[in-house]
Amino acid sequence: MAGLLRNSLLILAAVVGAVAHPTVEDAPMCPESCACRSDEDHVVGRRAKSVTCSGLGQVELLQVSQMSSATVEVLRMSNTSVRRVDFFAFRRLPGLVFLDLNSNVINEIAGTGKTLPKLRTLDLSGNNLHIIQPYTFRDFPQLTSLNLSGNGLHTISPSCFLVPTLRVLDLRHNRLSTLKPHFFAHTPNLREVYLAGNSLSRVPSFVFEHNLHVLDLSNNHVIRLEDSAFDGVNISGQLNLAQNSLRAMPNTALKRLGYVHKLVLDANSFRVLGTSSLVNVAVTSLSISNHRHLHLIHREAFVNLIDLEELLIRGNQALTYVHPKCLVNSPKLKILDLSNNNLVTLEQELIKNTPEVTELRVDNNNFICHCSLSWLQNVTQDEVFCSQINNGSSMAVTQLRSSRCPPYIIPLFPESYYETLSNNASFQCRALGAPNAKVNWFSKTGQRLCNGKCSGRLCVSDHTLTLQYLHKDDTGTYRCVARNEIGEDTRSVALHVRGVNVNLLPLSVTSTFVTLSWNMSSSVSSNYVLKYVEVVNRTLTPSGTSNPKSVTFSVGHKMHSYTIHGLKPGSTYSFSLCIQREEYTLVISTILVTTRRESFLLTLGIERNYLSVIVVSVVVGVVSTTCVAFCGLRCWRQRMKLQNESAQMGKSDSSYSARSILQSSSTHSNMAFITYINLTDETLLADQSTESDLLGFA
Repeated sequence: MAGLLRNSLLILAAVVGAVAHPTVEDAPMCPESCACRSDEDHVVGRRAKSVTCSGLGQVELLQVSQMSSATVEVLRMSNTSVRRVDFFAFRRLPGLVFLDLNSNVINEIAGTGKTLPKLRTLDLSGNNLHIIQPYTFRDFPQLTSLNLSGNGLHTISPSCFLVPTLRVLDLRHNRLSTLKPHFFAHTPNLREVYLAGNSLSRVPSFVFEHNLHVLDLSNNHVIRLEDSAFDGVNISGQLNLAQNSLRAMPNTALKRLGYVHKLVLDANSFRVLGTSSLVNVAVTSLSISNHRHLHLIHREAFVNLIDLEELLIRGNQALTYVHPKCLVNSPKLKILDLSNNNLVTLEQELIKNTPEVTELRVDNNNFICHCSLSWLQNVTQDEVFCSQINNGSSMAVTQLRSSRCPPYIIPLFPESYYETLSNNASFQCRALGAPNAKVNWFSKTGQRLCNGKCSGRLCVSDHTLTLQYLHKDDTGTYRCVARNEIGEDTRSVALHVRGVNVNLLPLSVTSTFVTLSWNMSSSVSSNYVLKYVEVVNRTLTPSGTSNPKSVTFSVGHKMHSYTIHGLKPGSTYSFSLCIQREEYTLVISTILVTTRRESFLLTLGIERNYLSVIVVSVVVGVVSTTCVAFCGLRCWRQRMKLQNESAQMGKSDSSYSARSILQSSSTHSNMAFITYINLTDETLLADQSTESDLLGFA
């Protein structure tokens, strides 16, 4: 009985306490079309209460917004008609740790993170967000992961991420085309940035200023990395630059990295990895795979990669040759993967230069059966096959028994090669043989070219023939011959020098100057030389000099014309547009122009005869002066005449007035009239002043 009473009192105390201290409801009613569970959640990593909703209508959305619970930690809402998200709407769920709003139609975000103090992961992927305004994400005290992938974002304000705790930012598969400096300045703890699948064409300086674990820039259109793009940044995980448009190795930008564990440069636009392509880069694992056009790796392509442990060069369908000395000073290299390429041979010297390699993969290549490949059976566990030179049949490398064989020239250059005028052309000739073969180049005229020497513009270095500043007469066949005690092998290349499709056109022709234009669609050079010489009797002869006159000028991409002054009227000139390459001048277009006669400019009024102008001006001046003087003289004479007539008339009027006054008996009115018309007579006015005044008022 006492125990029953004690239990009743405890229940009553609990009810009273609940009424006196109301709390947020811990067991919310599960909205319709939602699944509410309380079990192990892979996102949270422990047992947690979760609410999952999909395809909700307006009524169900209203029910979810009114749901109240402090213990719900995971809320998933997808495939709904939600267009606007206000974080204030989740104020009744203060315990949320994971908020998943992916695959909706959200195009606007409002509110702050003050109502979600425990939120760590926010997923807004697959929505319709196109612009992120400033201060959109702020006041999230524990947010560490933000997913904005697949939204079509094209504009993001640098000040929108005011989340100091953010560690993972996913911006994949949007439409971002530029990154501004200091873009991530307000996220000092950021460790993983995913920017794959955007439209970035370059990576500017000072965008990434903090150490990262993962930086994914793959599947963009990046053609350039600024030198300071990764200045001093350490990447403890992976830097992914795969599937971009890099045409050359961005060595300067990569060299200024502090450290990168794995560098991925797959599926770019590399054609050749030349000497010093990658130098002094602190990288542990390097991948250069799946390139469509990469066909050659030159000597000393990788230099001083002292931390390199793994090098993956695989899946390059056009790669036929890797120079045995392509790696210099990589003492830690252990894994070298050269599988699934199109290699025709692999020289043992490659392994001698990398003695620490313990794993070599060379399967699925296109090796040519030759005794120089027999060393592979001792250093790789792959089953390697090769094709016989005579009939093309396949056989295992382990079946190669002979230690002596005739030379075989590796097909490193094509049988026919086209190059543009003024450019350089290089052909590397390398031969295998046991004993070693002696290699020589022969010019199109049959002249033997010695290794390490030049003959005019033809130079041979390390058995590589280089023709500098190609002329049109360089077209021809060049042969490489390899000989040893067993036999010889020959391989030829037919060089074709293409001219530049440029035509000089006379834009305007006068008697003393000519303006020439040319139809150049692309800039062959930045410096051109325009030579001109006077043609006398159809013969090119320098006019009074020993060399043709010329003018050198620099042009931009839009300048396709030039004006030459100081020409002779009625003369024929030969104009040649040339490219200057050191001491060589290459003509790309020529035209004959005859200047107009001397009277041409006078006819058009472009040029004037100043002697005639002076004579006409003097004559006009004399005539004008004479006219002015004559007119002035006539005016003076007329004025003198008028003054004389006025004086005579004044004298006659005075005598007449005096006689009239003396001879007539006048009334007061008559005297007034006479006095009025003779006011100029001062004596009369003085005598008659009083009378005149009185009459004036009458």
